[in-house]
Amino acid sequence: MPPDFPRHLHAVAHLNLHAHESPMPATLVPTPTTTPAGLGETDAEILGAALCLAAKLPQPERHFDDAIIDLAQRRYRGIGLQETLLRAAQANGCPLTSVRADLAQVLQAGFSTSALDGILSNVATKFLLAGFERIEASWREIAAIRNVKDFKPVESYRLGANARYEKVGPGGELKHGRFQEEKFTNQADTYGKMVTISRTDIINDDLGALTEVPERLGRGAAMALNEQFWTVFLDNAGFFTQANGSLRTGPATALSIDALTQAEIAFNDKTEPDGQPIGIDAKILLVPKSLAVTAAQLMTSLEIRSNSGDAYPTSNPHAGKFKAVSSVWLDSPAIPGSSRTAWYLVADPRDLPVIEVAFLGGQEKPTIESAELDFSVLGIQLRGFHDFGIKKQDARGAVKMMGV
Repeated sequence: MPPDFPRHLHAVAHLNLHAHESPMPATLVPTPTTTPAGLGETDAEILGAALCLAAKLPQPERHFDDAIIDLAQRRYRGIGLQETLLRAAQANGCPLTSVRADLAQVLQAGFSTSALDGILSNVATKFLLAGFERIEASWREIAAIRNVKDFKPVESYRLGANARYEKVGPGGELKHGRFQEEKFTNQADTYGKMVTISRTDIINDDLGALTEVPERLGRGAAMALNEQFWTVFLDNAGFFTQANGSLRTGPATALSIDALTQAEIAFNDKTEPDGQPIGIDAKILLVPKSLAVTAAQLMTSLEIRSNSGDAYPTSNPHAGKFKAVSSVWLDSPAIPGSSRTAWYLVADPRDLPVIEVAFLGGQEKPTIESAELDFSVLGIQLRGFHDFGIKKQDARGAVKMMGV
């Protein structure tokens, strides 16, 4: 039986891939010419590579050495889910030559050591990451990344004006600096899903249940991270304000050369608590997808010409000054606070983070695990989970231009 989920796990759903099962004819798998005395680490890796190749994993060379890929192609070309289960079971002493003969015994034998669990988890992980990496990750451009060791709230402090060097007197005594009372917090939580590879999937030798489902779980993990991130970021009515110099409104804020100049001036006007300049330049032009072309033109064009016939400077003083970053979530109606006209100038998050993502144990990508189902159910379960927390940090790290 699989280990229990952590107590903190939430938002977990259990999906059955097949609601109904019908009797299937017995499916036989050829008996290996030799029965191994146990799957070693290399044998398990070769089997995993063969499964990945059979399921058309993109760029398998990123995950396996050339020698492992070559052995997988020569030994197990076209291997299916049934043969993998049967070989793992036989390596652990199971005498059966057919999965249909006694699926429960095959699964019990296969999972009696960590070999099968490792093979399935490793294969599922690779497809999970393939799905995870296909989803937009623009949030990485503007977010500070933090490693947390547990699920307790964490605090951070920013060194500012009080860390500024002061002239050392004749006696050579240095004055003590101290942390400013600028405290920022964050806290990780867990998000996850569970799916089942059913008896029907195994009897049907459905390799897609082991590859396509984890890939969808990976996409789901990336979607959840994006949804949480941009929901937090766009909940900024009380964060970006005119009072703290982080908000500009009105028709003149529509993305253009002049509006960029306004935004840059507003960013440079930001100060430390003692009134001194923060001394950090904006680095990123963050826009919704609806403004992505305009942003790209402003950052790459050396000249901008007016179609109105009015006298207008053609040189573009902002060309190449900022990195243009766009996100579909910024103008998605599904996210409260989204806008097709609002855009931002943002500091490099290493200098002055406006938002932070905390990952438990530094694990920035989701995890997937496999195990035999409970005694009452025939099949295999896969569970994916991701531990992260998102919190806005310092409003001085950005200026918001409403565009209207």
